[in-house]
Amino acid sequence: MIMRIITAIILVLVAVVVWQRGSVSIAHRAADNATAARDAANSERDSARAELAQANTVIATERANAAKANALAAQYEKDKADAQTASDRVVAGLRDGNLRLHQRWQAAVATSELSAATAAAALADDAAADRAESAGRIIGAAAACDAKVAGLQAFARLCAAGGVQ
Repeated sequence: MIMRIITAIILVLVAVVVWQRGSVSIAHRAADNATAARDAANSERDSARAELAQANTVIATERANAAKANALAAQYEKDKADAQTASDRVVAGLRDGNLRLHQRWQAAVATSELSAATAAAALADDAAADRAESAGRIIGAAAACDAKVAGLQAFARLCAAGGVQ
């Protein structure tokens, strides 16, 4: 009988040992899985931080580029307004007599001296005003084109320097 009790105790102890080994093995596997999950999470965190830093760099660059492009656009608008002012000044100067057109623009005046009939038609008030306004539009258009070219060249230099992508 004692033998049976000792055998039963030994069997219980063996069962406890086997159960403990299984539990330890499961615990080790769980620890390994947890470590792998932690490493994966750390890797994802590091990747997310790198992406965030890159995104912040891109945003800062985009903002700087937008500020430069806005400054160029403002300069272009100022130059365009200056061109309109120059055009208006030419028209006003021609109307007031402070400016005179080049001789080839005065052809109607020269030919008007040839005949009285031509003089009446060529020197009408509307014709003089039209010449003055045409000259002003030409000056304004040329100045506006110069402003546009200068603005586009500045933008091209900004792009070439890597400022705008």
